[in-house]
Amino acid sequence: MDAADVAQVVDSLRQALTANPAGIAEVLSGFGWNDLLDDEPQVAVAALFPLCGELLTPGSALDRVLLATAGAAASSTGVVLSALGGHRPPGRYDGAGTVHYDGVAQANSGPTLVPCVDPDGATIFAVIEAAAVIDGDPLDPTAGWGRVAGTALADSVLGTAELGSDPAQLWSDMVAAGRRALAYELVAVATAMETMTVDHVRGRRQFGQALGAFQAVKHQLADVHLWREVAQLSTDAAWEDGGYESAALAKAAAVRFSKTARAVCQQLLGGMGFTWEHDFHRYLRRALTLEPLLGGQADLHNEIGGALRAGSISDSLIALGEPGNGSAGSGSARQEEQHV
Repeated sequence: MDAADVAQVVDSLRQALTANPAGIAEVLSGFGWNDLLDDEPQVAVAALFPLCGELLTPGSALDRVLLATAGAAASSTGVVLSALGGHRPPGRYDGAGTVHYDGVAQANSGPTLVPCVDPDGATIFAVIEAAAVIDGDPLDPTAGWGRVAGTALADSVLGTAELGSDPAQLWSDMVAAGRRALAYELVAVATAMETMTVDHVRGRRQFGQALGAFQAVKHQLADVHLWREVAQLSTDAAWEDGGYESAALAKAAAVRFSKTARAVCQQLLGGMGFTWEHDFHRYLRRALTLEPLLGGQADLHNEIGGALRAGSISDSLIALGEPGNGSAGSGSARQEEQHV
């Protein structure tokens, strides 16, 4: 699929999601996105998830990405993700048909797949009727993510024999696929925050000139712009080998961009950024919801550090994630000065 075809897919998806923002499952089914995900996973993910971040679509298609990675057909089955900030299997299987789970999931009344650790410490998958949602007030109710925890009987248990592959490797592949998708969505969310802030500092005036003319404002936005470029390049590059480490790097860069954007943009938006009338809080809530899914900043840095020590990735790549490299140089400042 060439660039023109991809652009047409993105444009058509944007129109469909804009016309029916609350019905993402219906839109994707009618659009044929599930078939596209099976045939062209990179195109499907890179087309949809940035739109989800930009438009703040209710719900998520992340479960479908994880299931497709596991080789499952499109269905209403949900997936329980790791507890916030981590990437370990969220369930424990007692070996006698009972699953204890504590994680995060989309609201789902149908069957739910729970990655588990069995009594021997091996990874398996269990299917339960439905995960029990813990009552609470989600930071972003429209995102559809909530904490699930409880004990349930397993309708079926899937090990190596049933899956035809190593469940531990399959879970790693699912985590990597999920991180690539989340990285795209996070980059789009943070880009929206950056865009609205640039518009704000262009239009607001202090001391007879636009806020964007002040050097302190330029340098802060240059930092945001720098991390956007790093995150976008890392996310696109994660498809080159489709590996676990590259997906972790992509998610780490996206989290870094998101954290930088929400801190800088909130400050530069001033009092307007704290009001319900301004859209910033909607993107802030979505960013804070997505950042810890399938591994937060600390968890990702620990993984990347371990991979660096093991020689799985080179130190030239790891340098992109070091906090010390977040300061924008004069070239970046000049680039953002033109942007502002």
